[in-house]
Amino acid sequence: MPKKFAVNSKAAAGRERKAAQDAEKKAKQQAALEQKEEERWSQGAKKAGKKESEAEKRAELEALKEQEEKELSKMKRAPAAKQTRLEEDLGKHVGEAVPVFSADNLDDALEALEIVDDKATRPGGSGAPDRHVERRLKAAYAAYEERELPLLKQENPGLRLSQLKQLLWKQWQKSPENPLNQASLAYNATRDQEAALLQTRRDEIEARLKE
Repeated sequence: MPKKFAVNSKAAAGRERKAAQDAEKKAKQQAALEQKEEERWSQGAKKAGKKESEAEKRAELEALKEQEEKELSKMKRAPAAKQTRLEEDLGKHVGEAVPVFSADNLDDALEALEIVDDKATRPGGSGAPDRHVERRLKAAYAAYEERELPLLKQENPGLRLSQLKQLLWKQWQKSPENPLNQASLAYNATRDQEAALLQTRRDEIEARLKE
């Protein structure tokens, strides 16, 4: 009959503690390994996401570049625009001498502008002859008197007001500001008559102001 040995309680307790410590150590090591693995996977996912984002940006840039190239290609294939009337007129007059006008005062400058403003010198334009001169005679003389009478007083301090007005009236008769001295038409004049008078006036101004 085999001999029974007594169990050493201290040794058993020591073995249990060691086993528990080993198990705890292994658990910590396993947790550390799992943590590292998670970090590695996380970094890999970030890198993959970054690469995917960069690829998307490159694709967008390529799409924009292709769109721009298509637009440029359409522009190159577009037919040339027709010449405007102004361009045609300019082309007809290439090489022609350009007249030069000289204006010494405001009235001359305004008349020079009428020459170069084609719309103003057309029948019915702003520079067309007046068909109702009498309508603006009074206003024109009032403006002339308001400006010129003080100057006459300074030049002729010994004259009375009535004498100054007589002198002013004589000047007014010859003044280019007097509507009666300006080109005018009968109210029932035809367009051809108006055009002829305009051309005559234009020729007179050009002859007077051309250098």
